Amino acid sequence: MKKILILFFCLILHLFPSLAFAQEGWVINNFHSEIQIKKTGEVSVVEKIDVDFGKLSKHGIYRDIPYIYQDKYGNKTYTEIDIKEVTQNYAPAKYEVLRNGYNLQIKIGNPDFTISGQNSYTIEYIARGVLRSVPEYDELYWNATGNYWPVQISSASASVKLPEGGIIKTSCFEGYAGSSSVCKSTTESSSASFVANQVLNENQGMTIVVGYKKDLVPLITIEEPKSFWEKFTERESLTKLFLGLAFIVIVAFGVWLKYGRDYWFGDGIFGSKKDQGEAKPMGAHETTVVEFTPPEKLRPAELGVLMDEKADTLDVVSTIIDLAQRGFLTITEIPKKWVFGETDHVLKKLKKDKTGLLSYENILLNKLFEGRSEIAISDLKSSFSEELTEVKKELYKEVVSKGLFPSDPEKVRKKYTIVAPTLFVWGILMIVIMIYELDNVVANDKQLTNSVNLVNIGIVLVFLGIVLLIVGRYMPRRTAYGRDLYRRIKGYRLFIEKAEKHRQKFFEKKNLINEVLPYAIVFGLTGKFAKAMESMGISPAATGWYSGTHHMNMHALGSSMDSFSKSISTAIASTPSSSGGFSGGGSSGGGFGGGGGGSW
Repeated sequence: MKKILILFFCLILHLFPSLAFAQEGWVINNFHSEIQIKKTGEVSVVEKIDVDFGKLSKHGIYRDIPYIYQDKYGNKTYTEIDIKEVTQNYAPAKYEVLRNGYNLQIKIGNPDFTISGQNSYTIEYIARGVLRSVPEYDELYWNATGNYWPVQISSASASVKLPEGGIIKTSCFEGYAGSSSVCKSTTESSSASFVANQVLNENQGMTIVVGYKKDLVPLITIEEPKSFWEKFTERESLTKLFLGLAFIVIVAFGVWLKYGRDYWFGDGIFGSKKDQGEAKPMGAHETTVVEFTPPEKLRPAELGVLMDEKADTLDVVSTIIDLAQRGFLTITEIPKKWVFGETDHVLKKLKKDKTGLLSYENILLNKLFEGRSEIAISDLKSSFSEELTEVKKELYKEVVSKGLFPSDPEKVRKKYTIVAPTLFVWGILMIVIMIYELDNVVANDKQLTNSVNLVNIGIVLVFLGIVLLIVGRYMPRRTAYGRDLYRRIKGYRLFIEKAEKHRQKFFEKKNLINEVLPYAIVFGLTGKFAKAMESMGISPAATGWYSGTHHMNMHALGSSMDSFSKSISTAIASTPSSSGGFSGGGSSGGGFGGGGGGSW
């Protein structure tokens, strides 16, 4: 019984299609097409569509116009549709052009507003590749209304005008696709007009055929459009992209040369900033001479910043050890509580006059012992990250105030880390948007070329972002004075690295090991330095600033310093967790044009 009801309902819809489109609640009162065949072989089409939405609230209509045609054998014919103007009620309308399968869809209306009642729309476009040749004449075979409207068309008409006389024959068909029912036509030498004999119901349309003398106008052939990838990989496109990327590299290198390269005074000149003469660009050859003391009495953290232009957590750790060996605090090692436990350390503040401490050293002491006299390293985990940042900021200020850098290295890097991701994101968005547009918008060769160019620009922006992110790391620059000290620091590092060659210096000064140790930590030479001392039979002098759990020798001290450095680095840097009619015998729905539309 259920199947019988379904079959009956389908029969009713077929026999009385007005029942179907009545569900839409709106109607096309008039559909008129003015078609002009131009001397260029292009076809100008102006469609005037008068609709009545009644009491419905609609944004507007959409019109689907095919631009790719496929026969029953799968052969495809390509055309181009170029939208010139769209109006609503004789004023410019808001619209967008999308791809809908083989159709170009013109979606007319404002998504923010709704309309009712009678509205008149005009769509003007140029069609290319829609004229064909048959043995006796050339012709325009055109589906003027399209057969895929969900509502009736009360009145349908069309007119065709040629650039000069030459019309040989005309035909007009109406009804469902494949119908051979004829409609009215009037023909003159250079023009013809057509009118449907009846109301066109849902999925009915009107198709016209105009045959005219051969070679009256050129027949345009549209080749299969190239894909984005084919267009992108053309030599011209790739050349432009390569030149753009090369330009970025050259500019980036130029920027570094001008703003990121260190300046220096020349080889072999030392002394104060005032007596070193004019600064010149850094030379390719710099002499490294062994230095037995930190140049200009730079503290370990300052030396660390000057070495890599960055305030690392290890630089702060070396400051803690440096303050300890200078008598401002003690470090006590706490043994493991169980076999898989971790060694802890306790820092204890000592009473000593802070006069002469550098600003970042003073802040570090205050932040470590804020409201307390001692603190375990384990208690600093996830609670010292903000304080660590503050200490680093003050350290940057110190190296700038001493003339080692012209400006804060971190702020210089941040400029690039802000600009670089912005350019990278812009580039990605441009690429994604253009590819999305190509998936939804019909693009002719010119539009496709423009899209490829914009994608290339997006790629260049992405590349520029990456390059700036890399170059930004090298943009902080040392002053000429700073560069001179940097060269001397390499000499001091050589002294620590080759300590066994300068054993006399350590025999002459008993406390030299403790003084060198914080610098060895900054250089990452703690283990090597301890091994050198041990090979020379030199033991660390008795110290009250570090208490270990084993007998203190050079090996134990080096191992303890490594353990302490790793432990406190992890602790203070950790942050809190967060959660066809061409050959005769045409029909309605045949030829070019066609499509349909609807409302939204």
